[in-house]
Amino acid sequence: MELEKIKQAVIKANCALELDRKIVGVKFLFTEEEFCQAAAMSIEAPMHYCAMVKAATAGNSVKAAAAKFGCPGAARALGIMEPEEFFVSGQHYNRLGLYQDLVTAKNARNNMTFCQHKAYGVMVKPLEEFQETPDIVLIITDPYNAMRILQGYTYIYGIHTAYKLSGNQALCSECTAYPFESNNINISMLCGGTRNKAGWRDDELALGLPFNRFIAVVDGIYKTVNIMEPNRNKSKIEEKLKQNELADLEIEYNKNYFTKPTAKML
Repeated sequence: MELEKIKQAVIKANCALELDRKIVGVKFLFTEEEFCQAAAMSIEAPMHYCAMVKAATAGNSVKAAAAKFGCPGAARALGIMEPEEFFVSGQHYNRLGLYQDLVTAKNARNNMTFCQHKAYGVMVKPLEEFQETPDIVLIITDPYNAMRILQGYTYIYGIHTAYKLSGNQALCSECTAYPFESNNINISMLCGGTRNKAGWRDDELALGLPFNRFIAVVDGIYKTVNIMEPNRNKSKIEEKLKQNELADLEIEYNKNYFTKPTAKML
């Protein structure tokens, strides 16, 4: 896909939503050659995957191979590191005290999604910086924007009934591995690990979806602006559309599905 199409989709998403962090793209790198050719800074010291994502939301482009993953949990979830027996058995989660007993820990392990591949590394950077097609799109935002993204997704694809979230391994498993393996969207409330290591705000959550659905979802967000947004938001959207010289969305005031057509909205 051409870089211009990716950039245009990101611009449209930022017009329709109030995002204060950059939308992030993730690409799996399966060979050393592919890793060396990837257009991103190779990190020098071990870094948590969620910290890589945080860096990308601030405009940085990074890549990491197995040795530079600061969190084994993310390396396992992303198919960078082979899960060991202590982890597969549920003993690791049980030792951490995340679940009430070994049986529950094993159940959590069995139902948590891990990429079914062996990758050499991963590249994480702002979506608009990709010149090739990324695999996964990550959006860190607040509940209102998450609602609008899900409304756009539902407009195009109907109701997704298989959200998977546990409050653990949020960005690696819930927002990257699960969308990659299921080819579908997921939402995460984030987790204690990433909130501590990456320092997300308390009012932030995350969404992950395959890139192959991102442009259609942005279109769904656009097509629901007039029926979902109040006037106060429509005026902001209209101003951003003008600033970016986009004329493919005509804003209609005093009109949406939850008020009478004649009612004046604040």
